[in-house]
Amino acid sequence: MTQDTLFKKIQKITNANPSPIIVLGSGASIPYGIASMGILAKKLLDYFEKKNYTNTESTECIKSFSTFLKENYGLEEALLKAKVTDEVENDIVCEVWKTIEENDNKVFMDLVNGKKLDLAALFDYLIYNRKDCVINVVSTNYDRFAEYAVAMTGAYLNTGYTPVSMGKLRTNLDSYPVNTKEHYIGKVNIWKVHGSLDWFRNDVETLNLPNIREIPSKMIPCIITPGINKYEKTQQSPHRELLSKIDECFNNASGFICIGYGFNDNHVHPKLLEKSMQKHIPILIITKEITSPIKEKVMDGKHEYIIICEGLSGGTDIKTSDGEELHFEKNYWQLRNFLEIIK
Repeated sequence: MTQDTLFKKIQKITNANPSPIIVLGSGASIPYGIASMGILAKKLLDYFEKKNYTNTESTECIKSFSTFLKENYGLEEALLKAKVTDEVENDIVCEVWKTIEENDNKVFMDLVNGKKLDLAALFDYLIYNRKDCVINVVSTNYDRFAEYAVAMTGAYLNTGYTPVSMGKLRTNLDSYPVNTKEHYIGKVNIWKVHGSLDWFRNDVETLNLPNIREIPSKMIPCIITPGINKYEKTQQSPHRELLSKIDECFNNASGFICIGYGFNDNHVHPKLLEKSMQKHIPILIITKEITSPIKEKVMDGKHEYIIICEGLSGGTDIKTSDGEELHFEKNYWQLRNFLEIIK
């Protein structure tokens, strides 16, 4: 396969109508300074070494959790094995929120001071390439960098919540204010399956409190952290409604562009792979490295795919489901350079 033929295949996926669904994983945020799972694990280890609980069960589960982390278990595996109590889980949620929020705020201030986001350039391309474009973004991240990218375009941003200082979950998640539609060019829906830094839960409801820097009293961040209760949490509002909306989007997908997504999340990739297989929908993966789940679930699963990743000796390897593999000296696996292929 020639370079020109390969690039045209990539352009066909990107330029499809309706727009392909964009799936963002942690690999999309980490280059901007958002903490990885490894960093979060270290932060939690430091926190719990200084924390004392009166509840014996909490004390014991923290001892187990810390031991598993020190034995180099991953954060999710350590939480599953430790089976933490509710009070410990709440502390984990709050500490994760504080860490990601601090990272996220640095990103925000950099953008205010003139820094650009490559994701914004991708949104711009997709929006201005077609009339009345609607882009659906599925994100497993808590950070707001996708929202910041939308803010840099002329698009309307929808997260499922009313766009006010104390937003509430809409009955129709996908609504678009008709009287303001003429003021925007396109629309971007961001479906955050594990919650957002902006979302908080009290005993009555969840609220969207944009760019808040402290956790309100009597509220807890509405984010799902790894652990034994992860599935249970997704059956609660707003995650339940968002998963239904994501399923609907996948049913109507023309293609998938996965950016920094390692296919580790059981709430996203099973439906994605099912629809890809059933309808022969192509999967374009942009990633630094091919994770074991990508190899096992995408490459060995006989899906139609193009994977753009870092080469073993630098540069870029592009692998296709046709068995083709081309190497390039340029780092096309970095989003800013990938844009050169599609423009």
